[in-house]
Amino acid sequence: MFSILDAANGGFSSSRPRTAADRACDQCKSRKVRCAVQEPKSQKPCLTCAAKGVTCTYDKARKKRGPVGKRIEEIRLHQKGLATAGERQGPLHSPTASSGPRVSAAPAVRNAASEDHRERTPTWPLSPSPPSVVEASPGTHAEMDYTQQRSRQAAQHPEDRGSSEQPLRESSYEDLMANTSTFQVASLPNASPAPTGNPFVAIRELDLPPLTAAADIWPVKVNETTLLPWIDVYFTRLHPTIPILNRTSIYSNMLLRKHRTDPQYGAMLLGLCAFAMTQPVQTHEHASLTSRIEQGRLLLDECVKMRVSADFGENPTVEMVLTSFFLFACLFGSSQHKAARHRLREAVDLAHSLGLHLPDSYVGLSSEVKEQWLRTYLVLSVTERAYALQRYHPISFRGQPGITVRFMQAFDPLVTSEYISSLIYQDQSDSVGMTGLLYLMDTLDAINESVMDCWNGFCRYSDGNCEDFDRRKAMQMFRAQRRVREASISGNISFAPSVTPLPLAQLFESQQADISVTQFWTLNRLWTLCLSHQLLREQSDHCELRVDFACHVAHAALRYCETLELASMEIHGVGFISKMFDMAMGVIVAMNTSASIDLDSAISPIDGDAIPSTLDSTGSEFTVRALLKGLHNLICRDFRGGDHVYNARLAAALEGL
Repeated sequence: MFSILDAANGGFSSSRPRTAADRACDQCKSRKVRCAVQEPKSQKPCLTCAAKGVTCTYDKARKKRGPVGKRIEEIRLHQKGLATAGERQGPLHSPTASSGPRVSAAPAVRNAASEDHRERTPTWPLSPSPPSVVEASPGTHAEMDYTQQRSRQAAQHPEDRGSSEQPLRESSYEDLMANTSTFQVASLPNASPAPTGNPFVAIRELDLPPLTAAADIWPVKVNETTLLPWIDVYFTRLHPTIPILNRTSIYSNMLLRKHRTDPQYGAMLLGLCAFAMTQPVQTHEHASLTSRIEQGRLLLDECVKMRVSADFGENPTVEMVLTSFFLFACLFGSSQHKAARHRLREAVDLAHSLGLHLPDSYVGLSSEVKEQWLRTYLVLSVTERAYALQRYHPISFRGQPGITVRFMQAFDPLVTSEYISSLIYQDQSDSVGMTGLLYLMDTLDAINESVMDCWNGFCRYSDGNCEDFDRRKAMQMFRAQRRVREASISGNISFAPSVTPLPLAQLFESQQADISVTQFWTLNRLWTLCLSHQLLREQSDHCELRVDFACHVAHAALRYCETLELASMEIHGVGFISKMFDMAMGVIVAMNTSASIDLDSAISPIDGDAIPSTLDSTGSEFTVRALLKGLHNLICRDFRGGDHVYNARLAAALEGL
């Protein structure tokens, strides 16, 4: 390309064409007339411009005619060089609930030469189309038009206008070569927040140094502005039950571009958004489930690429732990249980390496870091034990990971239950989430390694002499679960009696659904363990050790679910309905075990103290047929419209009766 002015010499550049055949001047080119240079080596205007009395210039850049086929490798190398040097693309409008399944955007504009572009904002690869195709929606996070933004920058930096024209003009063909695929963007939930401004506009007002190509490790396919709505979905729907991240910290680190320089932090964000896309899907959002799964899978692939290295795990961080946890949650939701187990064990192993379970590891940490470590430890402990009961796996966090006096010594040797109270109410916005997490930890705290050995068949019961789980031990665990249930209803924590958190009824309904169903399901798991150890009887002084106790547990869980909104249950994904499926299978197993239980059998209510509930404890008589019908309707019809793996499994089990 030619530039006639030489800023250093103040005269004509040596790059001026030497003959009229080499190149026409700007004026003759625009008028499409013959351009005649008087003397090739002179600085005089051409004869045509001299006759018209206009200034003869050679400022406008010229594009060469279409390249021949042998230059295709040069084009590819040139595009690769632009990608490594940095590319500037216009932001993609975020999807909304009303947007279509596919969104097209105009070809992106690259300008790697302009120094005032301090930030790269790559977008998803979309099909090229005219700019008018993209329509701004009310919930978009990219309100500022990219063309207007460039005009403002050009007005503020007029000296850069000449240098920026060339990349602007040459980028169209390269964009057509690169952006030939389409991407199906998932629709946002109807209830997701829709802020009117783009939070990332503020980053342009910060005096941040430009990122070099080597330092920017963020995947080119992903535009962080499209992830913001899904981060909001996490804090709106999932944070009350999984309170392991802080909203302010997430947005602050993103504005500081930590996700572009720290691969582990960036991978955690991608895993978080994939988790928010695929788990809290409600019935009215079922139409977007396919696109959510596809987009979530792409995010998971990029997440794994970002964190992979030969020495992964040598220097563990809490971001690594959370990334593995989010990968586990996504794989569990897609019923890929072998891969899910691997990711959960990876998260637990990283937590062990980091020392989340050791009090000494917390010494010298700031209060914010201690709190996040503790929450991560509690979430992993609850998840590992619940998943081990579901899939018959051993556990790594041994003992009772509940907040004990020994564990609290990591924060202050003199601390007692008052610390637990301060932990709950330290941040009022997170106090409800932390309360629910402590209730869940209290529920599963008794499921230790000795119980899991019996559960997985590693005890000596096969020899007829299991010393770890007998009738006395079984009743101890049933009574412990009863105390935990009563404590959560009244607003107490069994391992910290002096603490008075919010009672169960004052928590979010999604938390109530998760905690209550988990408590009912734990009773079902204990009943199943008693069945495998032949501790159940047709008639017993303890109703928990009767064969029909599984029917009472399933009936209590079904009655409780009937009081909940369907959305409060669907937020928890297939993990919630898998627990209801286990309780339904418990009823079927009881029918196959006892000859006195059939479909028309009437089950009389038992003592309300055996299964504490927020509902009327007196209850009424019910039949097994009505119970199974109600469970079938909830699992196979209501929950996500029956679109999950447990639909066919329950239907097959019912057909065998």
